[in-house]
Amino acid sequence: MKYASVTDVVRRIKDDIQKDFRLQSVAMEGNIIGLKRASNGHYYMNLHDDACSIRAILFRNRAGRMMDGIREGDHVVVIGSVNVYEKGGALSFIIERLFSQGIGSLQAEYERIKNELERDGYFDAAHKQAIPRFPWTVGVLTSRTGAVLHDIRKIAAERNPYVDIRLFPIPVQGAGAEEKIAAAVAKAGTRRDLDVLILARGGGSMEDLWCFNSPAVVKAIYGSAVPVITAIGHETDTTLADYAADLRAATPTHAAELAFPDVEEIELDLAAMSRQAWDMLMDAIEGRRRNTANLAARMQPRRYGAFLTEKRDRIRQIVQTGSRRLDVILAEKGGRMAGLQAALQALNPAALVRRGYGQLEQKGRIVADIRRLDKDCPLRIQLVDGAITTEIKEVDIYGKNDG
Repeated sequence: MKYASVTDVVRRIKDDIQKDFRLQSVAMEGNIIGLKRASNGHYYMNLHDDACSIRAILFRNRAGRMMDGIREGDHVVVIGSVNVYEKGGALSFIIERLFSQGIGSLQAEYERIKNELERDGYFDAAHKQAIPRFPWTVGVLTSRTGAVLHDIRKIAAERNPYVDIRLFPIPVQGAGAEEKIAAAVAKAGTRRDLDVLILARGGGSMEDLWCFNSPAVVKAIYGSAVPVITAIGHETDTTLADYAADLRAATPTHAAELAFPDVEEIELDLAAMSRQAWDMLMDAIEGRRRNTANLAARMQPRRYGAFLTEKRDRIRQIVQTGSRRLDVILAEKGGRMAGLQAALQALNPAALVRRGYGQLEQKGRIVADIRRLDKDCPLRIQLVDGAITTEIKEVDIYGKNDG
């Protein structure tokens, strides 16, 4: 028995479609979802209605100025034909003409929700919180899997490995996602141990990102006591969550750069401030030296004794005034340098080790939470001049023994 190949079946489907006049020169209406312009100039999109969706292509040589002013969510009428791409077996609609019919139902709903929330004050700039310059703990709300979390962790490791990252896993699209996102933001927004939140997901169509337009998500962001940075979709995508956030980042990578201060930049700032303080001190001393030299130059030998008697008190007063001003400058700059040095020292975990603290590691990871300890696995204690490997005999969680 001879069986048909995949190629045979796909070609039969394509041949049947091309012979069906009802599928050639079809006029069809729908909403544009997932609009993209490829580097070769072709436009790719999905044409969508309430029940179905079909992949559509407008080739560069046909586009002309038809796409001028067309955007994601617009309602359009297209004329073209149905085609089958043999290699992938994918059904698509090849657009010959495209006519805008205004904004689509999804875009209209977006504008309606946006206007209501804006009228109620959820996007007010006066309500937005400043992002802390030196955060210690950053909460990340995104999918547990995928590139977003990896990108954020990579940037954090490069810029500031001392900042702790707390993951709050959330679904980033699909049924029920908006309720879970809103609940996660509301929960993280009450945490006093968090300095800033990053709400992020990768790119997608307007439909994919729709859960971030939910009023529940917007209100959770607005009510968060912890400042929120959003990084949702691509740079050209703007969700209602972005309007409510304290700061919007173009991408998840950009969000990480905004949240995690660069340790090297901090060190350079401290060094520059130290040099500035030293230069000001030297300028003050040099100014007093020049004043003394000018006084000495004006002295005449014949009147030296009288001049010395007359000016002794004046010189003493000048010296005392200069000394007091110098003391004030030194105290001010010294206090500022001490504060900056203390801030930098606080970022250095080795300082804690030198004061007698140890860094706990288990299974190659730093242990910061006693509940993550595996009592059956050896524990490594890193000290300033070496390391100790020990066994866990007993775990006491706030007075509750776990032998």
